[in-house]
Amino acid sequence: MPEDQNMPKHVQTEESTLDITLSDSTILPSETQSTNMEVHHHPDLHHRRKHWKEYFLEFLMIFLAVCLGFIAENIREHISEHRNARILAQSMLEDLKKDTASLHTGVLFSGMKLKSVDILISILHTPHAEWNDTIFYNNISPLFVAVPFNTTDGTYDQMKTSGTLRYFNQSHVNLMNAYAVQFKKTALRDEGEDKGTWLLAPYIFDNINLEVMYDIRFNKPITHEMYIKFTDKAVVDKFINMVMMIKTFRTRSLQEYKEQLMIADKLIEALKKEYHLE
Repeated sequence: MPEDQNMPKHVQTEESTLDITLSDSTILPSETQSTNMEVHHHPDLHHRRKHWKEYFLEFLMIFLAVCLGFIAENIREHISEHRNARILAQSMLEDLKKDTASLHTGVLFSGMKLKSVDILISILHTPHAEWNDTIFYNNISPLFVAVPFNTTDGTYDQMKTSGTLRYFNQSHVNLMNAYAVQFKKTALRDEGEDKGTWLLAPYIFDNINLEVMYDIRFNKPITHEMYIKFTDKAVVDKFINMVMMIKTFRTRSLQEYKEQLMIADKLIEALKKEYHLE
């Protein structure tokens, strides 16, 4: 029949149409997703341009951070250096106390020695018959006694070697250097007197009893003869000149001792005041 023949074709056509529709509906979501993904892969690259004030603010913040770090480090270093300087100042103060005690001893001894020289010169200017042997020996013995000044410079030498003098104010460093320079002058005067004493020695060896001088020097009973052999005026005059040379050396040494003491006292006062030391 004609109707029966046409029915399969109609059904087949509807099924084909349904398949095409399903196929289209399946593809469309995928295409939409692909389109959306492509949009995410292309962001907007047109940023807003910064104002120059914003750049300046960023620069200022970085600059301040660097400066504050630098200042903090300097403060920390300054505190550390001040603490180390105080330790060194205390050590040097102890050295100076020893030095000043030694210098005061040197000043006292110098006064005694110069007094003995004056008494001895006075005796030598009188006739030999009027010489008092005991007074002569008591006052000639100090001519061969020396109390040279030796500084305690361990701390100062350590600071010079290690470079820690930079921890101190320049005024303190100047005093320390002046003290060291003055010691060279003082030592030179002491050395000069020592050499002068050895020039005087031959006159003593030939004319004075050294056993008596030994007894006097070490406070022992005098059991030997107090002889004085030189009586010739020319020899006596030369001996007077040699004694005066010793007096000159000792006078110059005394001047250097006093100068050394003056600088030491200034340095001690400065260190005590700066670092609150006792």
